[in-house]
Amino acid sequence: MYIFDQLFYRYMEMVDLFCGGGGSSTGFHQAGFVTKFAVDRAWHARETFKANYGDIVYNYDVSKLRSEPILDKLSEKPTLVTASPPCEPFTTANNKRVNDPYMRLFDDKVGRLMIHAIRLISELDPDFWMIENVRGILDGENRDLLRDEIVDMGLGEPYFNWINATRWGVPSERTRVIISNINLHPPSDADYLTVNDVIGDLPKPAYPHGIEYHEYNPVSSKYRDEMVTQAPGHGLVFFYGSNQDFQNYIRLHPNRPAPVVMGKSKFVHPFQDRILTPFEHGRLMTFPDDYQYVGTTEQIYDVIGEAVPPKITKAIGEQILAKL
Repeated sequence: MYIFDQLFYRYMEMVDLFCGGGGSSTGFHQAGFVTKFAVDRAWHARETFKANYGDIVYNYDVSKLRSEPILDKLSEKPTLVTASPPCEPFTTANNKRVNDPYMRLFDDKVGRLMIHAIRLISELDPDFWMIENVRGILDGENRDLLRDEIVDMGLGEPYFNWINATRWGVPSERTRVIISNINLHPPSDADYLTVNDVIGDLPKPAYPHGIEYHEYNPVSSKYRDEMVTQAPGHGLVFFYGSNQDFQNYIRLHPNRPAPVVMGKSKFVHPFQDRILTPFEHGRLMTFPDDYQYVGTTEQIYDVIGEAVPPKITKAIGEQILAKL
């Protein structure tokens, strides 16, 4: 059995580009994959990844990274490469997003990391690959341009998969696009989860409980006063994105999924006049309860909100396994 396990996991090796704090790898590990190489530029993301998966995460600039140092860490070519390039040039939450979709993808230094991810995946030549980003990545002619880039790089005809997280068992209204060489579908047995389903059993942060990252996070007296009369679905802070208003410090409805969790998100508890703790954010994003985070409280909120929910990548991993 030990020899079989060793051969199996050698075959299931994966690479995680723009790995963040490890949300994507967590789900794939739950499905049976093993990350052998990960890369991210943010210190708190790398340290969080390292705290959970060991010293396999590196501080490389993907625009300059080649396949050789990655392949040196693998037994053979990877079974899977996953990538989540930065979404800032493409998201409507960015009020500095340029109007021309082409310029976001090809003229913006950060936006071009999407193209470098495709190039690096092509060099690594995995059996399966996926690139996750916001819906805005496909604005204008960019869908066709990305398709041409992927085909020209020898990766075959791509699938543009629309992912509604609630249909994958995630209690957050998160919609993303995953470009991949496989057609993805929500698991048929995924539960529709609400806020109360995932945090309703937790004690108040002020009570003795021993739960790490579940400490009361104070806010200004202005917010505390306004929370008293705050209705579910209403925010205390408003900001303007590229083409619409956004809310923050939203009071969650207990019987619905949370709004999309972002790096800067703060939510008000459905029944208590306080903001959710990082541990509760982790529950909304389907991180395991024993997951370790590194950094300041704000950095922990950020690493959770910027992650790919592990429950989604676990289901994707299981769909890949079914094809092997």
